[in-house]
Amino acid sequence: MLIAHISDFHVFADRPETSLVRLDAAHVARKIVADLAAFIPAIDAVMFTGDLTDGGSADDYALLRDILAPLKMPVLVVPGNHDRRAGLRAAFATDFPFGAGPTLDYEKWVRGIRVLALDTVKEGHVEGALTDPQLDWLAARLGRPVPELTLILMHHPAFPSCVDSLDAMALRAGRKEFGALIAGYDGPLRILAGHIHRPFQALWQGKFCATGGSPVFQHELQLVPGADEPGATKEPYRYFLHKIDGPGAVTIHSRYVEL
Repeated sequence: MLIAHISDFHVFADRPETSLVRLDAAHVARKIVADLAAFIPAIDAVMFTGDLTDGGSADDYALLRDILAPLKMPVLVVPGNHDRRAGLRAAFATDFPFGAGPTLDYEKWVRGIRVLALDTVKEGHVEGALTDPQLDWLAARLGRPVPELTLILMHHPAFPSCVDSLDAMALRAGRKEFGALIAGYDGPLRILAGHIHRPFQALWQGKFCATGGSPVFQHELQLVPGADEPGATKEPYRYFLHKIDGPGAVTIHSRYVEL
């Protein structure tokens, strides 16, 4: 099975709300989608870890659906802090089993892989959070280990990038409890996230984790402790391809797209 991990497209129909977002965000998103659609062998599923749009309006989501239309494989999404829950719920209501609660969490099986999608948005804040009901929901599902691979999708990473200023904007509330659940899970599990605008991989709580980069801007690498938030840098855009040959056999490649 071949899975693509993309993140942080920040597409907008009118104007961006984020100053660093490039004005041709929709154009570069279409280039990435075209590459995903044409890849050989065919990609089986796409995991999109948040900030699908840069404002969350109905027009933004209509544009996003049009951009994603060439993808015939399942595309699984979670909201980011620049999305809006009501708009995302309406745009993807027929695609995902969103619960009736305020957050957009769901469980979905895709080609023998269990996907647990977590909504880490904290309304009005850049940093992320998981509430007690969400942690209970996750605990109930991780309390039923499965031999197949479990993928957790979330926008705000709980695992550190070691870029202090960016980690301060990542998952905050619920991070300790989430980490305990991950550490205690006995089955094969991986975590995919976004938000940091740098592609990187980590081993955290004994589990493999990764964030996807962003095609609209990427933060430069700044590993000096306590340094200010890094600026944007021009780097080649890449997304990750996970080739899964079994629960414990995963190979990861970077796919570069000229933007």
